Amino acid sequence: MIPLRLARSLASGLAVFVLAGCAGGRVVPDEGAALVRSDVPDEGRMRGVVINRRYGDVFHVDGRKVRRQIELAWDYDRGTAIKRTYDESGRLLGSEDLPGAEMRLTPAENDRVKALVRGYPSLKGVASRPGVVIWAGGFVLRQPGDRWCDARTRCIHAILSSDNGATAVAHAIVDLQRDRVVYPEYDMDQYAKKAEPHLGSR
Repeated sequence: MIPLRLARSLASGLAVFVLAGCAGGRVVPDEGAALVRSDVPDEGRMRGVVINRRYGDVFHVDGRKVRRQIELAWDYDRGTAIKRTYDESGRLLGSEDLPGAEMRLTPAENDRVKALVRGYPSLKGVASRPGVVIWAGGFVLRQPGDRWCDARTRCIHAILSSDNGATAVAHAIVDLQRDRVVYPEYDMDQYAKKAEPHLGSR
C-alpha cells in the first residue's frame, strides 16, 4: 500500500488533471520523445484478456431471480476494459466493452510495471539503490489528447521511493498496452502547466 503522504500528494496532483480534462484541457508532451525499450524479457508482456476480478450477482429475468457471474477484465488485444456475464454453469451469456473504464492492476500487471521501470535505462540506477521501492497499481493516467495516454492505453503511475517508501525520488508513467515506459521523468505540475484547449484525440 502507498504511504499516506505519497498517496495524498499523488491524489492532489491527479485532481489537477481531472479538472483540466473536465475543462477541455489536454497535456502537451514533448513531441520529440521516443519510446525506449526496457531491458526485460518480452515474454512477460501483458497479452490477451487479463481477468481483474469476478463476482456473483442476482438479476431479474422474466420475473424471476437468477444468479450470474460477472467478470471484469482488460483486453490487451483491443486495448479496452470489458465485462463478461456467465450463468451458473459457466456458460458465457454476453460480453461488452467498457470504454474509458479503469481498474486496479492485477499482481501480474503490477509486477510488469515494476519490471519495465527497473529495466529502463535512465531509471535502472535509482531503482537499484538500497531501500528504494516502487509503488504502482493504484493510479491510472488517462488524459484526452495526450500523445501516449489517451484512449486504448493502460498508463500507470509508478513512484520510486526511499526512506521505507515515504520519500518519492522518481516518478514515471508506464503504458502496459505498449509495454513501454512512456514518461520516465514525469512531473504532474510541469505537464499541467502545458495544458492547451482540447483538439481531439489522436
